[in-house]
Amino acid sequence: IGSSGYRGPSQLQQRRTQEFQASSSEKLVSDSMGDSDGSFPELTGVKEGLMGRKTQDLLSSGETLTIMCVGESGLGKSTLVNNLFSRDLERISSEIAIPTLNMVEKEVKFSVDDVPFSIRLVDSPGFGDVVDIEKSFRCLTKYLDDEFDKMLEDELLVTRHGKVREFQGVDVILYFIAPHRLKGLDVELLKRLHHRASIIPVLAKADTMTFPEREQFKETVKQTLGANHIGWFHEPMCIVSSPNAVQSKISHRLVLGREYEWGTVECEEHSELAELRNVVIGYGLEDLRARKARLYEQYREDKVAARKRNFFMRLIRVGFNIAIATGLVLFVQNGGLQKIADSIEALNENLLGADTSDPKGKNKNARLKSGNNKGRK
Repeated sequence: IGSSGYRGPSQLQQRRTQEFQASSSEKLVSDSMGDSDGSFPELTGVKEGLMGRKTQDLLSSGETLTIMCVGESGLGKSTLVNNLFSRDLERISSEIAIPTLNMVEKEVKFSVDDVPFSIRLVDSPGFGDVVDIEKSFRCLTKYLDDEFDKMLEDELLVTRHGKVREFQGVDVILYFIAPHRLKGLDVELLKRLHHRASIIPVLAKADTMTFPEREQFKETVKQTLGANHIGWFHEPMCIVSSPNAVQSKISHRLVLGREYEWGTVECEEHSELAELRNVVIGYGLEDLRARKARLYEQYREDKVAARKRNFFMRLIRVGFNIAIATGLVLFVQNGGLQKIADSIEALNENLLGADTSDPKGKNKNARLKSGNNKGRK
């Protein structure tokens, strides 16, 4: 979907199944060619051992994730993040303000299904909170570029043991779009963000739209982004989020949802919240990291190339300055200054000689003096 290569759960599973079958076929062919006499027994338990090791590493080290929320004010950015992890992250998070960029980082640690998570939430100012829109855009792009610069700085360290940062770059941007409208400001900002981080468009407050309106708006967003060459990691998702749990009038269960006179809107059942959760912290997490790595490599290549160009330009300027300095030294050593002084002195003598020997000059001076005397009379 889009330009990211993400294929959704079913297609992703099909692809991995096909790759596994292909590798298994190659293994069988290789085994039959290399062990035709059947003198070696078949190995078993390798997969279980590897999976057990990976599970052990996951349970001990956990997962680290950075989520940036971008969009207008009042679209439920904080509420959605709380719904993704089914807990009040605002209450348990430690806040780190970035005054220069007017942004706030919130770090929180918790466990989900026995898996420890370290989450960094980057909260950007909503468009309605600032007067200078261009400044707000620059803050976002600078933050993302600074994150890549930190990764490059870590990479260039001679000794990196114990100095690598816990959070490396931004894994995903949840871009919130108001219902029924995709504004020009959204398109302009997405143009600047999509090659810096993975974008998932979130069609917020989807309970204000009917199901046909959701599909139509989703198609409009996809066409607009495609027409402006804006890539996305996953197609737009229609999301309903709620600040608290309610008793469902449909299933009579305690669910995340919103109550209305006509019934209950369940966030999990009547929106794509569950799908978004799977993409962000489930089967899509490795794809997010792979794309972050590709974006970083592109940034790194551009940065290194720019440094090389700057180095050669500085080298040329230094060489030019050295050439000028060397020429001046040789000029002085060869008596150049004395020659210039002699030339200036000869020019002055010629000018003085012309003034004293020119009769026309004298007559002219006399006429000037006579005219001045008549004027005084």
